[in-house]
Amino acid sequence: MSALADDLLEALVRRRATGAVVDAGGVARAAVAAADEWGVERALIADDPVLDDLGVGAALGADGRSVLRWPEGRDGGWREPLGLEGPELTLGVTVPALAVAERGTLVLEAGPGHGRSIDVVSMFHLAVLPASRLRRTLAEALGEAYAGGRAPSAVSLVSAPSRTSDIEKISTLGAHGAKALHVIVVEDR
Repeated sequence: MSALADDLLEALVRRRATGAVVDAGGVARAAVAAADEWGVERALIADDPVLDDLGVGAALGADGRSVLRWPEGRDGGWREPLGLEGPELTLGVTVPALAVAERGTLVLEAGPGHGRSIDVVSMFHLAVLPASRLRRTLAEALGEAYAGGRAPSAVSLVSAPSRTSDIEKISTLGAHGAKALHVIVVEDR
């Protein structure tokens, strides 16, 4: 395992998230294990070739779990795919553009195959991160990603499960996004 992956996993633990380094052949099993642990009834997955190549969507749907692929899952309207109706135990599956090892931060870009709300409306967030997308610092990641003016319509920096202490200083998970985050770092082939 690379030093960057080690640093990322340590940073995730500090922020109350989890992660694991998995070879490509084990990613689908690891995704199903996370979904099973959380009791997930539905998965909203990004339309990303990384997920297709690793068989993540097919594996999540193999045991009867509902799988909605972004953006195709939106055809019947927005409320259910966005988690406003339907099963509460929903898993959002993303593929970060990059990740920052020292902070445990995922850089998520909105685009045609990756809706900006996948990780926000789901109760649980599973990120499938190719190890080649790890960078040491946020400055390095953002400098590389947006050099030359290329920028998506939205960028989210996700560093942990969502939490707030706005109401009477009581820490609440899941206030503005997922209650839990698990990152699967895919070893390079």
